[in-house]
Amino acid sequence: MSVVVPLVSGVATGYLAWLAEDRDTIRGLIAACSAAGLSWQCGLPGCLASLAVTCTWLRLRLEGRSQGRVVCCKPDDSMECAAKTRATIIAQIVQACPSLASPRYLPTLWAADTWTNCGLFIAKQIYDKSCLRRDKYTREVLILEDGGTVSIDYAECPEEILDTAPIVIFLHTITGSAKETGYFMRYAVERGWRTCVFNRRGHAGLHLTSPSFNVMGESRDTAAQVEAVRKRFPESSYLAMVGISAGSGLLVTYLGKEGDSTPVQAAASLCPAYDITRAFSRLSMNYPSVDKHILGSMKRLFLKPNLAILNDKSPEALEDCSAATTIHEFLHAHWPFSGAGSLEEYWAENNPMEWVDKVARPTLIVNAEDDMVCLAENIREDIVAALPGALLLRTQKGSHIAFNEGIFGTGNYLSRVTMDFLDAAMAVSKSQAKKDL
Repeated sequence: MSVVVPLVSGVATGYLAWLAEDRDTIRGLIAACSAAGLSWQCGLPGCLASLAVTCTWLRLRLEGRSQGRVVCCKPDDSMECAAKTRATIIAQIVQACPSLASPRYLPTLWAADTWTNCGLFIAKQIYDKSCLRRDKYTREVLILEDGGTVSIDYAECPEEILDTAPIVIFLHTITGSAKETGYFMRYAVERGWRTCVFNRRGHAGLHLTSPSFNVMGESRDTAAQVEAVRKRFPESSYLAMVGISAGSGLLVTYLGKEGDSTPVQAAASLCPAYDITRAFSRLSMNYPSVDKHILGSMKRLFLKPNLAILNDKSPEALEDCSAATTIHEFLHAHWPFSGAGSLEEYWAENNPMEWVDKVARPTLIVNAEDDMVCLAENIREDIVAALPGALLLRTQKGSHIAFNEGIFGTGNYLSRVTMDFLDAAMAVSKSQAKKDL
């Protein structure tokens, strides 16, 4: 026991000090040795004292970095009427939303690093998908004009949430489904919203029924799913949409193509990669292990269960996809399965940067500086600053869509600030509707 206490104290204190000093290994080792020595001399009281001091030190350092930064286009009299209206709405939303007027994200102390934050998030997702967590969904399957299949998973809601309640739609990650989005859906229900996830072709246990899939998602499929939701809940008072990681690209592409005709009234784009023609090439260079892991998941999802139907469509494209060694190469190789006539046409139809300036709904964008997938160097503040109706929130911490918060990491800042934005957007919209009467 006399060896165990100093060892535990040294390792824990050193790790926390390493986090406090931005991965400074030397200071972490000094703190670890000091804590181990104090624990050796004083036993358990020395261990507790060293941990308390280091936790306080870490918290103070994290609080100093917790302030987020907001970027948006300010309303100006020189703007066209529609642009000024969208910019004014964003200003009103920020004013009505304290978590955006003065944004602050304080990560879970012991999971404040990029990788530990992400690791905790993955552990929570594993729990969500296990038999220990039984989220209940009602699935609606849609057969599209070309014979392709998509689905919508609706979260079970308590009786007090009426058919007139607002609805928030989630667009999942690159290989995700409702199971990976459960924490968002549960929180939205807690906030009084109905919620669902749009599962893209090949996702959520449904094999391809036509030789067509799009890694980034197909906006026409999304439009069909939106209409299905409206048909199911015609009395709903408000419709919002949230894109998560790769789903954020589909969100912008869909909203841009639909323009003012979309029934979606507010949106959130969470951890986007911006220009997909180059974003993933940077990922493979900066974090090759992350790129390799995601690529493996993509091949298992899109290729392995659908070899026969894809081979009938294009043996060459299937071979190129199978041979791809990075996400960027896979994107380049899979365009024949997307319905595009060429790679250039694929980028023109699916790169969100081609459609972002046509988005006509208030949209929150959230990025973390320490995101290892959607890198900070990809963030385009210049576009957001010139785009009325868009609001960018940049935080120093958060990792990739993790954003754990709370002592035990059970909370999620990303879901909280997203729902704060949507609630404020809905309140501003209803207030404006009353004025127009």
